[in-house]
Amino acid sequence: MSAARSTDGRGEIRGEGTLAEVLDGRAGWHLATADALEFAEELPDGCAHAVWIDPPYCSGGYTETARRQARGMLRHGSVKKLGWFINDNMGSAGLVWLLRCVAVQAFRVLVEGRSLGVFYDWKMIPLLAPALESSGLRWQAMVVWDKEQPGLGTGFRAQHEVVLHFVKGTGVFHDARTGNVLRQARIPTTDRNHQTAKPPDLIERCLAVVAPPGGLVVDFFAGGGSTGVAARRLGMRFVGSEIDPGIAAHAREAIKSQCTDARRLVKANQLGLFGE
Repeated sequence: MSAARSTDGRGEIRGEGTLAEVLDGRAGWHLATADALEFAEELPDGCAHAVWIDPPYCSGGYTETARRQARGMLRHGSVKKLGWFINDNMGSAGLVWLLRCVAVQAFRVLVEGRSLGVFYDWKMIPLLAPALESSGLRWQAMVVWDKEQPGLGTGFRAQHEVVLHFVKGTGVFHDARTGNVLRQARIPTTDRNHQTAKPPDLIERCLAVVAPPGGLVVDFFAGGGSTGVAARRLGMRFVGSEIDPGIAAHAREAIKSQCTDARRLVKANQLGLFGE
């Protein structure tokens, strides 16, 4: 599928539409309130230029009991204030099963040469990386998100998260000047529309490397909509799913608020593969 742009004649990418309208270029984005795997089955083969997801981490402890009982890496006060979300208390087996299924779907829907990016923390990499790779995708790289400030705890306090980057076949990229360590401050808790929202600026930098303007970006765990926001800023089409109706509503509002000017160029990254 080509990276066609959908405009209204004034250079603006069209806004929200149905899944079918986004897929054929008549609309700019669509966010379904749906289970990740059920939504994935609705997508046709070879339609996406990037699948970029931030699934539940389920990493609140070192034992299976602790993972099921803990509420991610959030403090009790944060959970009480922000609420809770489904699937973030799975054990390792459930998580590996889910993300392996997602990777199989990503392999199917991706255009040849295109990318899957999976946000995660370091604890689960030894389990998740082989499971994701078994889908047929090739493990290309690991992007490190330097959050600029360390988190809670003692000793060497965690200051980073990672994006496991896989490609279908030989990777196709749009920039050669972005390193695999990206510094970007967290979103302040008071400004988040989701408990674990990632900064759209961070995702924007990633998408600019792996997808073309007008290309289709997919997110099966949309959360507060950061991937959709980033895609829209870059003039890309976006489709995604979020199982929680309340969270999905917040995501739609976030995506709707973005500039949809198709003439906008992200000068920081869309500079040609070999630079100026």
